[in-house]
Amino acid sequence: MKRIILSLSVIAAVAIGAVGATRAYFSDTETSTGNTFSAGKLDLVLGAGNPIPFSVANLYPGQSGTGKVTLTNATGSLNGDLDVKIANMVQSEGGPLTDPEIKAGDYDNGGDLDLSFVIAAYLDVNRNGVFDAGDYQLAYGGQKAIYPGFWGGDFHYTSVSNMLTGWNDIMTMTADQSVDLVVMWQLPTAWTYPAYNQNIIQTDTLGFDVLTSLEQVGGSGGVTE
Repeated sequence: MKRIILSLSVIAAVAIGAVGATRAYFSDTETSTGNTFSAGKLDLVLGAGNPIPFSVANLYPGQSGTGKVTLTNATGSLNGDLDVKIANMVQSEGGPLTDPEIKAGDYDNGGDLDLSFVIAAYLDVNRNGVFDAGDYQLAYGGQKAIYPGFWGGDFHYTSVSNMLTGWNDIMTMTADQSVDLVVMWQLPTAWTYPAYNQNIIQTDTLGFDVLTSLEQVGGSGGVTE
């Protein structure tokens, strides 16, 4: 009899455990569907120049000119910081030395035009063809300043070699915004090298590239970093 009672007790304990395992709490499940990620874009486009790229021949002292190119954050979805850099400057004698060059003390040193040829630049943000409110002056040594800029809005022309530093994060271009990069140049009649005269630049050539880039706001890179 004792054995039978003991067996029933074990069965009862197992039955109680089985009942506890089948209990459930209220619950409800929902699903958030359609989660997607799409990268934005920056697309800097150079419009038709006027007349950048420059192609000027037969330069002479007293000559000057202006060119511009339109920069557009084309069909972009992101804002971008604009960099501009003048780079890859090259000079040459342009051919055999002329008699006036030799008499002026010139020799075949790879060209002297950068001693006299000067440039200045600004960003025409409102694209009205003049340097005024909202525009950015781009000066030598990487300096930049919003209007009136430096020197009370005046432009101090300088050699191409002084402009090679470039200008980092000049402004933030919004999606689809366009601005004009304006480059002005002169070959002055004034000459500041008393050991020579300006004949040493005869037939010389000078060239350079204008690099531009947009980078994500707050990011690093571009053409000046």
